[in-house]
Amino acid sequence: MNSVVQHSISKINIGLAILNKRADGYHAIDTIFQSIHLGDTIYFAKHHSVVFSGIAPELPPYMNDMIPYDESNLAMKALRAVQNYTGCTTGGAIHLLKRVPPAAGLGGGSGDAAAMLLGLNTFWDLRLTEAELFQLAKTLGSDVPFLLKGGTARGTGRGEELRYLSTGKAHWLLLIKPEISVSTGTAYNRFNGISAFNSATIDAVEKSMNDGRMDEAMQRSGNTFEELLFPNNEELAQCKAFFADRGHTVVMTGSGPTMAVYLNQARDALDLQEEIKAAGHNWLSLITRTHAKEELA
Repeated sequence: MNSVVQHSISKINIGLAILNKRADGYHAIDTIFQSIHLGDTIYFAKHHSVVFSGIAPELPPYMNDMIPYDESNLAMKALRAVQNYTGCTTGGAIHLLKRVPPAAGLGGGSGDAAAMLLGLNTFWDLRLTEAELFQLAKTLGSDVPFLLKGGTARGTGRGEELRYLSTGKAHWLLLIKPEISVSTGTAYNRFNGISAFNSATIDAVEKSMNDGRMDEAMQRSGNTFEELLFPNNEELAQCKAFFADRGHTVVMTGSGPTMAVYLNQARDALDLQEEIKAAGHNWLSLITRTHAKEELA
């Protein structure tokens, strides 16, 4: 094909329990993934060699500085994985338009890797099967397999072992990213094997999700990373309390620092954005919604 446009998706975690440290050095988790509409876009055009570039005009300067557009970018690692697997030597001018904040617990880089796999499969006419794409995704990161298709799923192992749940209707969310960055590795290193949250927590979340009650699911959830990060990051605790004190259901997603606020209607997000501004907080806020079942068919 001469050109292809591939959109990525991102995710929130509705509950995340770190269970233990595995023999391979990774941590075993139990979580509910929910895909959301916030995503990036990758543009593919014919070129004699592979050229990769990117831009993030909608993100603050400090976030732009965090995004590499070179071989260290997970999307480029996905491209190299495809080349190694298929032996394809076709070129392409590939441009990444970033909208998902980096290092935010939203799976932005993983979503880009998944979109690269899907986009190249079409652009280079590789005809890789869904199973082949999934296996490639597993080599790239724990969130990449889920972000190939999205929806709602329970993730175990490192997060790559997925059991898909029924996806309900769409719900509005306000995503809040404080101006701090969280190292997932550093956060994991603080885990001492003890958490108030476990698989029973995620069982309760799954039941509420299956009943079509996302608000209730978020209320019943818990995130081990909050236990690990809040004591040393006062702003994170303050950020969550800002919305909880106003009667909103709010969870921290992934390893943080982004908070996901459940909303009854999009108008509520606009009101909250005004309150954040009036309070003088320098938090990035993004309005999005979860994927509905009919959108994933």
